[in-house]
Amino acid sequence: RNPMPGFRPASHQEEMASVAGAAASGSFLVSHLLPTLISVVVIVAVNMLSQYSTIAAAIATAPTGTPLSIWVMVQQRPGQQKQVLVEYTGAVIKGVTATLAFAVGAHVAARAGWTMWPVIFVGYVAWLVAWLLLDRLV
Repeated sequence: RNPMPGFRPASHQEEMASVAGAAASGSFLVSHLLPTLISVVVIVAVNMLSQYSTIAAAIATAPTGTPLSIWVMVQQRPGQQKQVLVEYTGAVIKGVTATLAFAVGAHVAARAGWTMWPVIFVGYVAWLVAWLLLDRLV
């Protein structure tokens, strides 16, 4: 007897068919797998090119996830492309600005001779302060 009338739990086969349908449609691939694969490629590339700090930094900071996330956001709200693009790219500016604060804070700490973990900590503190300030201003 079903304790929740009107609710029929999906069988394992129905759940698998739903996932397979999403994967086949390409939305699952683009919205979930592709960003993950790109992130892994970036991490591996940075690791492989670590002796060339300028190239590794360029790869680490290249806008790889942003264009994909813009595409996903536009796909999720069809018919509202202009609004989505304006809102999302504005939020990206906020995030990039806070990330710049992370880089500046970390750089200042590194130039002061601090070790890795304190440098990272200072970077995150700078990021948080910038994010909170931008949140109040924007």
